[in-house]
Amino acid sequence: MIRNLKTMLASNRSVRNVLWNLTGGLVAGVLIVGATPQYVRRLGMEGYGIVGLWLMMQVLMGLLDIGMGATLVREFANSGLEHTLETKRDLLRTMEVIYMSLSLTLVLGLAGAAGFIASHWLTFQAHTVAYITLTIRLMALTLAFQFSTVLYSNGIAGLQEHGWMNTLQILGNCLRYGSGVAILMVLPDLRWFFAVQALVAGLQLLATRIILWRLIQEPGAGRPVFRIDIFKRLWRFSMGMAATAVAAVFVANSDRIVISKMLPTAELGRYALAYTATGLLQMGIQPFYRAFYPRYAELVSIGDSNFLRDEYFRSCGLMSAVIIPLGVVGWIYAPELFQVWLGRIDPTVVQVFRWLLIAITCSGIMWLPAAFQQAQGRPGLHAAMIASAVVLGIPVMVWAIRAYGLVGATAVWLLHGLSGVTIELWIMHRLMLSGDLFRWYWKVMVGPLVITVPVIYASRWLMPGSFGRAGVLGWVLVAGLLAVAGVIFWFSIVIKKTEWAGRTV
Repeated sequence: MIRNLKTMLASNRSVRNVLWNLTGGLVAGVLIVGATPQYVRRLGMEGYGIVGLWLMMQVLMGLLDIGMGATLVREFANSGLEHTLETKRDLLRTMEVIYMSLSLTLVLGLAGAAGFIASHWLTFQAHTVAYITLTIRLMALTLAFQFSTVLYSNGIAGLQEHGWMNTLQILGNCLRYGSGVAILMVLPDLRWFFAVQALVAGLQLLATRIILWRLIQEPGAGRPVFRIDIFKRLWRFSMGMAATAVAAVFVANSDRIVISKMLPTAELGRYALAYTATGLLQMGIQPFYRAFYPRYAELVSIGDSNFLRDEYFRSCGLMSAVIIPLGVVGWIYAPELFQVWLGRIDPTVVQVFRWLLIAITCSGIMWLPAAFQQAQGRPGLHAAMIASAVVLGIPVMVWAIRAYGLVGATAVWLLHGLSGVTIELWIMHRLMLSGDLFRWYWKVMVGPLVITVPVIYASRWLMPGSFGRAGVLGWVLVAGLLAVAGVIFWFSIVIKKTEWAGRTV
């Protein structure tokens, strides 16, 4: 196993990029785990509900992207003759003009609607309308800076310079969460909290922009120009990605949008807490997509279909070696993890967390199949499946919230995740990878589950009842590492070692 892992790390740049991304995700996860209890303690559940609204709006910003971010990744990863550094500079200049215009629209639109949101949409008791209105306006400025930063991060990811990308994100997250906790310890006021967040987001935007432009500069190069003809050439793919993004944004936020209208803001805070707790799982998903989507696009651009297929199965297997153990550990140890994290257990939050884990694990496993489709310029299937989950799931969710309370809000996520690993995967393999469906299930889902579930259940049964919080956390970490090691060992046997050798990437 160790020999095969060394071969993977030595010969495959995408695996090294995954490790960079996992490091960045791990740091962000640790910061979230450490900062969230302080946010809840200093702001109360109602105040944290406003923070949850901010987190929701970060995802809603994807509606403004109209597929440009994913298009930039694909074009920057493309190594074809027509994709010179000069073309990439012009493309970046074109897109940053559009992004800056959209950022300005975001600030003005959300700031203008802040009064309506505070007085007619949200339900709160501990704060005044004027207080919430100013908070939302500061939130709008923060979101605008974060939205523009995504463009430059996508460019760095497309160049497959994940070391730079994660270094910038790690520094930004340390400043974001560290300053957020610091200001709340001195002054537990949402207005000051978001003022600090806006400052940090602005600094991260400036640093990320400088790094990307330096990566694509050439000695003696002319000034980049705005070229609408480039955007016209890419608009079909961009619109396909936009459809995917719009549908994904609705899946990711329809639950909290409906909760914010149907239930008190404190309930939104409880749901946001459960959703935040799934963040470690989601941060284990994103590193693989960020690393392998540009890699797939590069292989498509050079026409290496056989190696693309092999890379796809290897990457999906590696991803499942991380995602499935994380999901199983979280589901089995959910009460203990919340006790360690917050010092108390809310049964409803734990229940919501468990249902979200099932759904997000299934939908997360589908990120690489979606990347495979997108790299080949065919994002329509994934977009249609997500849209179907939204259309069918929202009415079910409204009924489920009325019937079962907060837990019912997970209905859209469940429909999205389960339909992805069944219907979408079946259609995709019939169209693009005929005859490989059962091979995918065996390598990506069946094997990891068969190994992980017994190991984690056994560890839960053997765990002493006298452990303190630190002891429980240590026990869970060791159990999770054993499960990951077991899956990697199995994976190193299933994947022939020669499949990683002989090709310097």
